[in-house]
Amino acid sequence: MPRPLYSPAVPLLRREGPKDAVALTKDKDRVLAYNLTPAGLRRLRDNGVRIGSSFPSSILASLIRTGDAHSPRPAEEPGQGKLFDADTTSNELPRCEATGSTADLHLVVHGTEGSVIAQLLAPDARFVLRKSTILSVPIWLLDLERLDQLEASKLVPAATKASASLRLWFRRDYDQAWEKLAKSHSQQSALDLGPTPGELSL
Repeated sequence: MPRPLYSPAVPLLRREGPKDAVALTKDKDRVLAYNLTPAGLRRLRDNGVRIGSSFPSSILASLIRTGDAHSPRPAEEPGQGKLFDADTTSNELPRCEATGSTADLHLVVHGTEGSVIAQLLAPDARFVLRKSTILSVPIWLLDLERLDQLEASKLVPAATKASASLRLWFRRDYDQAWEKLAKSHSQQSALDLGPTPGELSL
């Protein structure tokens, strides 16, 4: 039997209702479910990812960067966490500077006039700093050009750890990961195994 191109580790695509699906992944010690936009789900399906199957961490990171995987929420079930031990999605993403989480990060400018800092923060950290927050932008709304504009307009302080982390992420090239996934799908399609039970109709 040929070896799979990807390990059986997650992220994992799971059915969510009659027409939707979520991507399950691990952030620190929590299992999270990311909602998928129709475009994101269709792209996974077009590249051979079916309900109940795993796909590379870099693919989920790519979908998070474009906003096609969003609004993560806890999705822990008894014994499920062990299935995600090999998940490396968190290594593909920026981290909250206060908690180390990778979930639902914003670029946050907070402080007082004349003394502000910019940080990447997860929801819990943002809540603590809500009264001193001047600007809070979901990272999936940003790219290199928008980040440059925010710094040039002085809405975001220049040369921060947060900006450096975002620029590193924005420069990651995920095209090769998608190409590899598409190639895997082509090889599987050549086997002509027929439809997969439980597959969503899109």
